[in-house]
Amino acid sequence: MKKITIFTIAVMMILSTFNIVCGAESNYLRAKFTETGVSGTSFKKVTIAPFRYNGGVIEDDEDTTYYIYLPSGYLVEGKTADYVVDRDGEYPFTVYYGTQKKTFVYKAKEINNEADDSKEDKNNDTVYFDYKLMYDYEKKQILLNMHIDKLRNVTTPKGTSITNEVNYYIGELQNNVPYSLNIKIDDESLNYKIIKSGEFYLLIYLSPVNYNDYSTVVEYNGYNFSDSLYYEAYPSKDIYDDNGIYEVLVKSENSKHVFSFNITGIDYRRPTVDIDIVNNLTFDLEAEDDYGIAYVITFDGQYVPVNTGNTFSYSHKTEITYKGEYLFTVVDKEGNRTIKTIKITSGRTPRRHAINLDVHDFKYTEDLFKNIGLEFDKTDEDIKYFENTLPAYMNGKSSENFNPDSPISRAEMVTIFCRLNNLPYDTSAHLKSKFTDTANHWARDYIAMGSSKKYVSGYKDKTFKPDNNVTRAEFCQMLTKISTYKSLLNNLPASSNQNFSDIRQHWAESEIIKIASRNLVTSETDKFYPDKAITRGEVVHAINMLYGINPSNIELSHINKLYNKYYDFKDIGMHEYYLDIIISVVGMYREKIN
Repeated sequence: MKKITIFTIAVMMILSTFNIVCGAESNYLRAKFTETGVSGTSFKKVTIAPFRYNGGVIEDDEDTTYYIYLPSGYLVEGKTADYVVDRDGEYPFTVYYGTQKKTFVYKAKEINNEADDSKEDKNNDTVYFDYKLMYDYEKKQILLNMHIDKLRNVTTPKGTSITNEVNYYIGELQNNVPYSLNIKIDDESLNYKIIKSGEFYLLIYLSPVNYNDYSTVVEYNGYNFSDSLYYEAYPSKDIYDDNGIYEVLVKSENSKHVFSFNITGIDYRRPTVDIDIVNNLTFDLEAEDDYGIAYVITFDGQYVPVNTGNTFSYSHKTEITYKGEYLFTVVDKEGNRTIKTIKITSGRTPRRHAINLDVHDFKYTEDLFKNIGLEFDKTDEDIKYFENTLPAYMNGKSSENFNPDSPISRAEMVTIFCRLNNLPYDTSAHLKSKFTDTANHWARDYIAMGSSKKYVSGYKDKTFKPDNNVTRAEFCQMLTKISTYKSLLNNLPASSNQNFSDIRQHWAESEIIKIASRNLVTSETDKFYPDKAITRGEVVHAINMLYGINPSNIELSHINKLYNKYYDFKDIGMHEYYLDIIISVVGMYREKIN
C-alpha cells in the first residue's frame, strides 16, 4: 500500500497588537516588540522600540535615538523600527547605543509557509492506502476507488465523511482533457489527474512536493475497460520538475496506446529579479515569474502586495544613505522566493557596522534570506504544447506489421466506429444481441453496441458475418449512414465529379458519388470497383480526411517523433498513406497556440 505522512499544521490567526519585552533585569539595553497583523495576509508587522533600563528606571528622553539594524541588515536611526515578517522563524534586530550592543530576537509563528521545508518538527501519523480506477458498467461511469488502513476523515469534492473506503464517481470525461481531483485524508491532500484518450485511461498520482530538490514524483496507472486485459504504464513513475510535455505508454500483451499530454501548474521556479539604481538615490525593481509575483518585502521591511500578474515593476522611494548590501525579498504565488542583494559602494559608512547580515551575532539570519526554488528559466516560453484532438483508433495486425493493403473486416470496422464515437462500455451488450454468429467473437460487444447505433447492419438471416471483408461500396454507405458523420460530410465541399462506369444501377450508387466526390475514397481509373474489399490504408485515409486532419510541419514532427519512439511497423515506410497510418495509431496532435 502507499503511505503518506500527515502533518499537524497550526491554525493561522491574525493576532491583536501586543507587546513583548526582551532583556534581563541586569541588561542595560532592552527592547519592546509590538506586533500587528498585515491586512489580507497572515504576515505580521513587527515594531521594535529599544530603551535603556538602569536600576529600575528608564533613562530615555526625547532626544534618545538608537542605531537599529533590521533582520535584513539595513540600518534605521531612531527610537523605533518596523519590519514585516512573512514566514515562521527567528528574526534578529541588533541595537547599538554608544558602546553598547545587543541583538534581540523576535520569534514568528503561525504564518503560512507553503514552500517552507522546515516540517520535521511537526507531529506525524503514517497512513497506508491503495487506489485505482474502476468502471461501473451499470452507471457507465469511471470512479476512483481507494482503500485506507483505518477509519479516517476523508474529504472529496462532494463532502467529508469518516470512512476507510472511497468510491468517487468522476462523471463524463472529455477526450484528452486532464481531470484534476483532490482528496484529503485527515489533513493531507492527495492530488490526482485522470486523462481519457479513446478507450484508454491514464491515472496520475502526484505525490507531495519534495522541497529539497523541488520536484514531484508521480505514479502512472493505465486502464482499458473495454476488455479484460491487464495494462501497465511505461514508465510507471516519473518526476515533474517543471511544466512541459510528458509521455506514457499504456500497454497490455497485445495492445498499446501512447499518451502525450501537457502538464501545467507546476511552479518550483523562483522569480527573476533585476534592480537598477536611479540617480544613486533609489532602486527600481523588475520581477518576472511564470505563475505571478505575490509580494515584495523591501530592504527596510515594507510589505508591497502585487496584483499585476507575471511581471512586476516597482520603484522604491526610500533613499540610499549608506554603502553596504541592500536586500529585497520577492515571492511568487507558490511561496518560492528570490532574495536579491544589491551592493552599494558609494555613500558613507555607518558609524558602528557595515550594512549586511553580519551585523547580527545570530546563527539563523541567513536561513531567513535564502533563495527557495529553482531559478526561473525564461526559455520555458519556447516550449511548444500539443493537444490531442483525435485519439488513436487503429492497431497494427502485429507488433511488426500494420498490413495497410489488407482488407478490413466488418468486426474491425464497427470497432473503429465505436472508438471514434466514444460509446460507453457495455461488456454485457452481446447478451442483448440477436446475432447468431458473434457470441464467442472478440468484438462481440462492439458489434452489439455498434449495430444498436446502426453503424453496421446485420443480415436477414440474423448473422453479422464479423470476419467478412468490408467492400468499398459498404464503407461509403457506412459513412453516409452514421449521424455523427453527416455534419462532417456537409463541411467537406465536393471537389470532383468523376463518372465511374461500374456504379450505374449499383445499390450504393448515391452513397459512392457522395463519398468519392469529396475524395474520401478514390480510384485512379474510370472504375470504382464498388464490390472490391476496401483496404486498411484506404480506411484510415478516408477517416482522417473526414475529421479534417491536416497537420502542419511542427505538428507532423511531433506525431512522427511519437510514432518512431513507440512503433516500428516494417511495411508502411514508403506507403502512400504513411502519414494517415501513423496518425491512426498515435493520434492527431494540434499545436496549442496561446
